[in-house]
Amino acid sequence: MPMVEPLLGFDTVTNKPVPHLVERWEMTSPTAIKLSLRKGVTFSNGEAFDAEAVIHSLKIFTDAKTTPAYSRYAAPLKEFEKLDAHTVVVHTHFPYPALEMVLTQVYVTPPGYWSQAGGADGFGRKPIGTGPFRFVEWIKDSRVVLDRNPQYWGTAAQGIDRMIFRPIPDDSARVAALETGEVDVAINLPVSAIKRIEASRQTQIVPIPSYRIFQLVLSTLDEHKSPVQNKLVRQAINHAIDKKSIIDNLLSGRAEILQGQLLRPEQMGFDPALKDYEFDLAKAKALLAQAGHPDGFEIVFKTPSGRYAQDREVSEAIAGMLGKAGIRAKMTVLEPGEFLRQLRNRELWPIAFLGLAPPDDPDFQLFQYRSDWRYSYIQNTRLDQLIDAGSREMDRDKRAAIYREASALIREEAPVAFLYRGIDLYGTTRRLTGFRPGGDQRISFYPVTLERR
Repeated sequence: MPMVEPLLGFDTVTNKPVPHLVERWEMTSPTAIKLSLRKGVTFSNGEAFDAEAVIHSLKIFTDAKTTPAYSRYAAPLKEFEKLDAHTVVVHTHFPYPALEMVLTQVYVTPPGYWSQAGGADGFGRKPIGTGPFRFVEWIKDSRVVLDRNPQYWGTAAQGIDRMIFRPIPDDSARVAALETGEVDVAINLPVSAIKRIEASRQTQIVPIPSYRIFQLVLSTLDEHKSPVQNKLVRQAINHAIDKKSIIDNLLSGRAEILQGQLLRPEQMGFDPALKDYEFDLAKAKALLAQAGHPDGFEIVFKTPSGRYAQDREVSEAIAGMLGKAGIRAKMTVLEPGEFLRQLRNRELWPIAFLGLAPPDDPDFQLFQYRSDWRYSYIQNTRLDQLIDAGSREMDRDKRAAIYREASALIREEAPVAFLYRGIDLYGTTRRLTGFRPGGDQRISFYPVTLERR
């Protein structure tokens, strides 16, 4: 991150944790990891980066009231021990195979300034970190301005003295800003602009295989009474969607069909033998009839507009496909803020278009379907047991077998309609080199160089 940095970094090529503010680490017991901190690092306000700052940040990370979105990642962490000014031991409640990945999510903040700013709210408005850039100003709905941190401990982006982050929600305006050189990086580009951007001598497309898994929420929660609580209906919905047509016609082939599971092929526990729901309209109609809906039914279908690339267009295509099977989907289009609010409050039901992109470990991916998770729309005791077992199994082969069983269960119960894995489309000017974001859409700017005009 440009301002606030994590304990461990993440290599976007190997998908492995790498040293960052922590130079070295070792497991000293099944439930303890010793962190050797980088020396000579200061926060941009002059505070020292040391064991006290790390323990302060770990306590914030494990405070569910302050950081509720990280509660799952923080759950295994028990207590933190300072050995000396640059050594910290993190103790866990139980052996946890994804512990290193958790540490890539812990961003370090200065204790003194955190207190001075009044905690999370004040810090969020004017953050201070150890990163290569420092905060200058934030004007809501307009821009965030950062300047180069002259005291940065590492090698920062070359040729960049100031960064300006601007929200440009309109696709056409965002593309135009890139093409005219008004911006050097644009995210979530519409596929309709790909050929034009690639053909230009000034711009280029940077495609990144995403961690984001696109699906339809098909709520099975007891309080969400609807036809999709019937497994046969959920399976029918899966058979009614022609995913290849969506990818070819709306995404220019820039996506990968899910293979009847929520894990990506490169992830531990992915099962190549698991078969996807094939597009079969006749089978979809037969399943609906078997479920007691020979004439179909009407149902609410919620979708964001502007949250994901082509989200509204994809949802409209899916609604048309469901209609051919007899499911008359009444679309409710939500702006991104309202969409996220409804996601957090389990209001995206009975059907909704959703893309989830957790960090790169199968525990983080599948935990999103545990009955008590705040984003989950499924209740299944056996799945909960498998998710818990996978989160504590240190043997890699046994852990993979647990996730294969969990994936088979999810495939059979179909609490989602399996759609596709996205490919994130970034556009940059050709003056920018070395730009490679992560599949979780985090952008570091550490290795990049911007040639002067």
